Order: sequence, then structure tokens, then C-alpha cells
Amino acid sequence: MDLIHQNPFRVLGLSVTATDREIAKQNSDIAIYLEMGKSIDYDVDNYFSVKPTRTPELIQDATQKIEQPDNKLFYSLFWFWENSNNIIDEMAFEELRIGNIEKAIEFWEKETNNGITDKNKSNFKNLAVLYLGLVTNNRVFNKVYFLTSISLSGELIRNGHFDEFAQQILGPKHSVDLIEASHQYIDEIISLAKPYFSQRKSEKKITRKELLAHFETYPDIIQNDILEKFIRKHIHNIEVQIEKCEQERINSASKAKNSGFTLFKNTQYDIKQLNLVFAKSNFKYQLVADKLASELIACSISYFNKYRDTNTDPGNDALKLAQYANQIAVGEDVKERVGNGIPVLQEFVSDKPKRRKLKPVKRDFDFIYKKLNELQSESQITEFPNIAIVLINCCKPKLDNIKNKLGKSDNDFLELSDIVAGNAMGLCFELMSAANKVANEKYPYDDYARGNILETIVQQVEPVFDLVGKLEMSYSKRSEYNKFCNNVGFTVRKPYQPRSSSSSSSYSSSTSSTSSSSSSDDGGCYIATMVYGSYDAPEVLVLRNFRDKVLMKSKLSKILVNTYYKYSPKFVELTCDVKIVHMIFRNILDGFVALIKDKK
Repeated sequence: MDLIHQNPFRVLGLSVTATDREIAKQNSDIAIYLEMGKSIDYDVDNYFSVKPTRTPELIQDATQKIEQPDNKLFYSLFWFWENSNNIIDEMAFEELRIGNIEKAIEFWEKETNNGITDKNKSNFKNLAVLYLGLVTNNRVFNKVYFLTSISLSGELIRNGHFDEFAQQILGPKHSVDLIEASHQYIDEIISLAKPYFSQRKSEKKITRKELLAHFETYPDIIQNDILEKFIRKHIHNIEVQIEKCEQERINSASKAKNSGFTLFKNTQYDIKQLNLVFAKSNFKYQLVADKLASELIACSISYFNKYRDTNTDPGNDALKLAQYANQIAVGEDVKERVGNGIPVLQEFVSDKPKRRKLKPVKRDFDFIYKKLNELQSESQITEFPNIAIVLINCCKPKLDNIKNKLGKSDNDFLELSDIVAGNAMGLCFELMSAANKVANEKYPYDDYARGNILETIVQQVEPVFDLVGKLEMSYSKRSEYNKFCNNVGFTVRKPYQPRSSSSSSSYSSSTSSTSSSSSSDDGGCYIATMVYGSYDAPEVLVLRNFRDKVLMKSKLSKILVNTYYKYSPKFVELTCDVKIVHMIFRNILDGFVALIKDKK
């Protein structure tokens, strides 16, 4: 605390109100005494246990320090305001002269407890200096004295008494900038505090928040400047890093991951320093923190969306960036945005083993889900059975391929197959429910009429359940299927049992049959069903009848039928959405059906 113990006014034994002439005379007198080898003592030497050192060089240095008005005012802020015509000051200084520091503190504290006035302003000034001089007494830092000294000095500066003090020091016509002088004083106080800064509160250490809290007695404009001293460079760096990261992310989503991690790394220290200064509820801190968190989550989203459907797995890195953002975010909107994304990313990361397993059949899964999504489009309810048949015909080859790759007991395969079966049956249930409602409304008292309507609908949906039964299903879905079929009177079907692995992936049971009856039981004409839109369309029935009663009578024809059933499911899969193909085959089949009828 050389600013106190070796203060130029103390070294020269002068009051802060000493004139230039008095300063020059004192300098000359002390120099003469020192040349004569005589020791020099003043009353101010007893104010603190640490005595001032006086040598010719130090005397000259002290004199030069207070020659200029700016410097004189600066050093006067760190020394007592004597000759203020205040009785309490006189009593306190008398106690200090005899080394009774506690008594002096008692006098000044009593006068400063009720706020600053024009009468006790010097008491505030002097108690602030005394506390500051005692901060490191016995080499032990006194945190309470230090912080209280700051608050007392702020009272003097805030309430306009600083100008009066400066006039006494420099004269009424002084041209010193008091704001600048205040900043010099504050800079020195902050410099004195730095060795005792800590991130946690303790008796012998200061947090930045505690220090700033005691600067609240200063004018608002000075408080803002003090705050800027702590945060300016940190906020500036955060803003620069955010802008750089944002530009890189916009230019290339593939760089979003590295840009995000670099942003977090380069701002980690800065946001930590801001957190030491601000409470998280502080508006300025929230603005900066939320802006940083928003850019981190933007990097996470960009990187994840760029690579989620590629061979590069973005899950872990995207999740880590989101977690960084969550640590930093303060505002509710930003925290909600970040929080909503984290569970999605966590689920994606958890599903990594599953994605690795499903990778060989991903296209098959995507194809089936695409078909399922297309069911949401509006269609006439009377077309639901045909739609269900087309769905199964398109999806069955894909399901077979998935089964071959994953195994028929694989949970993911069975789940997908259940979904296909459930959607197909759901369309039928919806039609049956609607028909039942119509029948009850139209013939509320005629059981026979209602039965005819429902029987017609049952006949329409039976082919769908025939195909559904040939799908692999989980135990629960199979039980649901069997229960319905038994209730309605449908034949309960079992999944296909292909003869060999080479044919197991094709959607055909006819290849395993050698008789006309088995061919007829196992399925209809896939291309015809696709073209005419129904398993039981009149044209399809003609073609099935021709197959069973004519083609299956010769070995050569059987070979042709088996070849057809081997390759037609794949053809249907590829062309089920290509209307021009439907039109071409319909023209061909129409002619063929007409020929069969003529021959018949």
C-alpha cells in the first residue's frame, strides 16, 4: 500500500491542501535536515504502523509527484483530508497521533452511518483512506476494510462533494477533469484488488461480483465504465468469434462441426470471466450468452442435417455442441430451443447400433415408409381394399429382402412388417366400419339387408387378409390377425415358406406349387392386380381361371407360370407408381381377356 504508507503528502509531512509554496518550502527544509544528518518525524508518521522512508531521492520524488495539478489531485485521494474544520476529524486525528486506530475508526464510523452530508463529507473521505491503509496490516488482507473503503469513496464522488474537495486541493479555478481523475483512482483500486481476486467467496479473497457491488455507490456513468473495464475485451472477443463461426457455417455446413467446437474453445474463457462479473439474470450477460448458445446450436443442427443420412455419423458431435449450448443459454426461448433438440440427438446416438445393423437394408426401409406415408393421401373409401393390396404387393419383396438380411425373428423387421400388415388391415377395418354404419342407418330393422351389405364388404376385404396372412408378423399381431379371421370366417393364412434361399426374396408362392389348386390358392396375378386395382376384378378372375384350368395342365406352361411368379413381384415393385406402364399393360391384358372369353 505504498500509495498510502509512502504517499507524497505523508513523506513531506504536509496536508493535501498545502499550496505550491508550502510544498517547495517543506522540500527545502527536509533537504537541509537530511544534509545535516538529522532525523525527521511528523505526526502523520504515527497514523499507521508502517513508517514512511525519507531519503533525499525520495523527498525529491515526492515533490515531483505533486507538482502537476492532475497528479496532486490523484495522490490526495489516497491521503487524509485534514484542516477541514470538522470537530470529528480533529478528534479522530488526535487518536491516530497516539496510535489509537480503533478509537479513530469509532469516531468516523458513527458519523458516516446515516449517509453523507455537507457537514460529514470529510469523515467519509478520511475513513476511506484509513481503511485502505489498514487493508494489509500485519501482511493479512482485510477484505471488509478494502470493500468498505471503495463504498465510502464512491459516496464522496457520487454526491457532488468531490468538486468541493478538488477546489480545496487545487484552487477554485482548477481545470482538472474530475471524471478522468475518478477513473485514475478506480484503476488503481482495481489494480490493488487483482492479487486477491478469486472465483469463490472467502474471508481473504474477493470475487469480481463483490467488487462491482461495492462500486454501486459511484455515479452511473462511472459504474458503466468500471463494468466495461472488466468485460469489454471479453464481449468483443465473443462477438468476433460468433461472427466468424456464423460465416463459416453459412458458407459450408460440412464445416459447422469444426467451426462450432472452435467457437466454444475460443470463447470458453471469456464467458467464464463474464460469469464471474455478472449474475446470470443480468440482461447484458443474457444477451451475450444467448447469442453464443444460438450459434452453437445452429452449428449442431447444420452439421446434423448435413450428415444424418450419409455414411458419416454426426450424432455424438452434434449432441456435444448442443450440450455446450445448453450450458451457456440463459433466456427461456433459447433454452427451450436447445432443450428440444437434445433428446432427438440423444435418441439418434442411442440408435447408432441399430442404424449400423439396418444400413444394408436402409433403402428397403425407406421405400416401405414412403409407401406408408403415401396412404395419407385422400382416396375414396371404397378403394381401400385395392389400395391395401397394392401396398402389400409393393412392400412384400422389400420385406423379404430385409428378412433375408436380418432374419425373420429380428425385432426391427417384425416391427416394420407389423406396420405394413396393420395399415393394410386398418384400411379394411375403416371400410367395414363405414359400411356397418351405413347399413345400420339405412336398414335399422332389416337384418337381412344389413347382412347383404356387410357380406359384400367382407368379400371385398377377404383378398387383403389373404395377403396379410402371408406376411411375417410378431406374435401379438399374428394373434390379432388370427382372431379377426376366425371371427369373420376367413381362412387363416400363414407366411410364405419358400423352397430355397434363392427364391425366398421373391414375392411368389406359386414357384413352390406344382398343381393348379396351389397356384390358385397362393395368389393372383400381380401385374393384373396392379393394373386393374383389385384382386377380385372381373378381368383378374378371368386370368386366374385361365391360369388354373389351362396353363397348369402342361409342364411347359407350368414353367412359364413359375417364371412369371418369380419375376413379376419385382416388376410390380418398380412400376406400381408408373401410370404409363399400367396403361400399356391394361391394353394388352384387355385384348388377352377378350380373346379368352371368345375362345371360351
